Amino acid sequence: MLDSRLLLEYFYFKDPAIQQKAERKMKDLALNENGIIPTIVIVETIQFICSKKGKTIAEQVYLAINASGLKVESLSPSIAKEAGLLKSSHMDVPTGDCIIAAIAIKNQAKVISDDPHFDAIKEIKRIWL
Repeated sequence: MLDSRLLLEYFYFKDPAIQQKAERKMKDLALNENGIIPTIVIVETIQFICSKKGKTIAEQVYLAINASGLKVESLSPSIAKEAGLLKSSHMDVPTGDCIIAAIAIKNQAKVISDDPHFDAIKEIKRIWL
C-alpha cells in the first residue's frame, strides 16, 4: 500500500539515497504485483507535483503512475465507511490517511510511508524504505 510520500520521493524529491530506495521499492512492488495505490494518493501526488512543477509535469507523473503496473484502488462506499469510522476514533489523523488505512485494512497490507499519523491506527502497520 503506497502513501503519497513514497511517490513524492520517487518522482520529486532529489535525495539520491532515498530516491534510489524509492525506485527499488516501486520496481519490487510492480514486479511482484503487490503494490496498491489508493486514488487519494494519486490526488495528493498530482496536486503536490502540479503546485511545484506545473501541470505538464503533473500529467507526466500521472501517466507514469498509470503505466507502473501497480494496482489502483478507488474509494468505494465500503472503504468510505471504514475511513469514516477510523476518522471518528482518530481525530488527529487526516482524512486522506484514514482512507489509505481503510484500504490497507481491506487488503491486509502494510502502508509504505514515513508519516507517523499511520502509527496511531493499530489495525495497520507502517513501514518505510
